[in-house]
Amino acid sequence: MNQSLVSFIAFSLLAAMVYLLGLGLINCRRIIRGDWSDENVNATEESSFPIWMQWLAASVPQMQIELSRIRRDISRAGIYAPDALERLLAIRNGLVWCSLFSIPLVLILAPSGHFSIVAVGLLIAVVFYALPGLFLNARGRVRAGGILGAIPEILDIISMCLSGGLTLEQALPRIVEYSPHVSRDLTNELKLVVQQANASSAGTAFHQLSERIDEVELRSLAATVQHTERLGTDMKRAIDSLSQSIRSTLKTDAEARANSLSLKLLFPIIFCISPPVFFVLVVPPIIKLRDHFQREFLPTDTRQALEAGGQTPSTPPATN
Repeated sequence: MNQSLVSFIAFSLLAAMVYLLGLGLINCRRIIRGDWSDENVNATEESSFPIWMQWLAASVPQMQIELSRIRRDISRAGIYAPDALERLLAIRNGLVWCSLFSIPLVLILAPSGHFSIVAVGLLIAVVFYALPGLFLNARGRVRAGGILGAIPEILDIISMCLSGGLTLEQALPRIVEYSPHVSRDLTNELKLVVQQANASSAGTAFHQLSERIDEVELRSLAATVQHTERLGTDMKRAIDSLSQSIRSTLKTDAEARANSLSLKLLFPIIFCISPPVFFVLVVPPIIKLRDHFQREFLPTDTRQALEAGGQTPSTPPATN
């Protein structure tokens, strides 16, 4: 009876852990996508963060370099909520602790195979520890690449506005109106640039943009705008030169990826395409050679019977 009660409690706790793991993965996906649903987190206001989630976020030690990398990925992914880092750390640490607490529960329900159960549990904990960061980094890289690909077209429009007699501060709102046709992510960033430019200057706003996206080309754009504002040089010529430079860099990167495609295709060709081709080309000749040698080593009367369409006798004929 006691053993049955212990097993029932362990099974109930294990089911609760599995439910918490699923709930944590769903919330982690929402954070990475920036979808806060009904919470409606405002990026300009401090939101109430529960004490227990603060403790959970700090329950696993973090190096400063890792925290800096996560903050960079959060900004590159377009997540501007003030508590996004704490929420992500809390959910990730919750996944890790649920995986570790599930190990003794599984050991109670399945006493055999202790080493394998512990090893699998630790492996799952490591996967849950690394998975949110990997997905966040991938989302940030894709979003930054899309923004960078749309920057040359936006710079061309800024150049047209400057040639028409507008200042950069006056051109930015018109760029925001056109940018949804180019990139929605860039539109969100340009809205922040317009707000920051109205509060300080365009150079500072583009510098903050380069800090959020963390791309060399955007840092060059921020340095160009700051340089022209400080020295009063021709901004249109500088922006045209920067646009051509970014296009040249994107073209070079595309050519480099195209040139490396042959090397990347080598492994699928070797492991996926070559075995069936080898089977189709080699196996039929081998079968024909086998049949040929079998016929050559058969007795004369048996071979003649096979050629005439007869059946091979069960016992070879006696030879004198």
